[in-house]
Amino acid sequence: MFKRLLFAGLAAITGATVGLVAPTAQAVETIQYTQPGDHLVNGRYWRTTCENYSPTVVRCNTDIFATKVVKVDGHHVVHNGWTFNNLTYLPSERSQWEGNPLATTGEWTASDGRLWKAECDTDLTGANGCRAWAWTTVVAHENGKFVQRDQWQFNNIIQFSTTDIPPVTTIPAPAPPLAGVPVEKEPESPLAWQSCKVSYYWQGYRTANGEIYDPNGLTAAHKTLPFNTRVRVQNPANGKEVVVRINDRGPFIAGRCLDLSRAAMQAIGGTSAGVITANYQVLR
Repeated sequence: MFKRLLFAGLAAITGATVGLVAPTAQAVETIQYTQPGDHLVNGRYWRTTCENYSPTVVRCNTDIFATKVVKVDGHHVVHNGWTFNNLTYLPSERSQWEGNPLATTGEWTASDGRLWKAECDTDLTGANGCRAWAWTTVVAHENGKFVQRDQWQFNNIIQFSTTDIPPVTTIPAPAPPLAGVPVEKEPESPLAWQSCKVSYYWQGYRTANGEIYDPNGLTAAHKTLPFNTRVRVQNPANGKEVVVRINDRGPFIAGRCLDLSRAAMQAIGGTSAGVITANYQVLR
């Protein structure tokens, strides 16, 4: 049972987030960590799900709506959304955790090579409790720059039952529905969009980079972009998009910036028109 618990904790680590909140020793009994559902506490939105990982241990996963760093089109961006905050193992008998490193003060290396440490029964954890951290790489946005560093990242807390705190062996009742819970939007790409006339061609010949033109490939011609540059092309009339690879030169008609392969133009629904106004984004 406890190997499964430990591996689940490993999978829950989030490597590139900011704005996370580690529970204080007194806060672990608050509803946002122990009750399934959405919560609004101290002006922050929280979302918790709980599961039985054995007949006698309940574990809750808490996400927080926070500012985080995500990667879009190969670039880091700051984005508001749901991100992992911590795991909470609800009160269970200490004897059940015997031999589990999560419940023993010290450091260890997991089977995947990640370094962990745990601390139990201290001022930080509170009596009858343990906390665990994982050594991981995080990316933060500081002073207008993205900074990558390795650090201890808080992961989970274990609560032990006592004569005053009975074991919790079933999933608690969910919180009432909460109005106004934010919905995470898709992060925006930091790459600039441009607009121009786009055409397509289907004749078979050798392209400017030496390839044999394939009308069924997702390729395109551009006057100056380096060969093998990836470009996202969007038809604003229907919202369809395609990513093409530059392997040719052209078009050489004023006002046009891209000559797509036949398959690429079909993907965005423009073959019937022949020439359309499209948006494009250089991905590199």
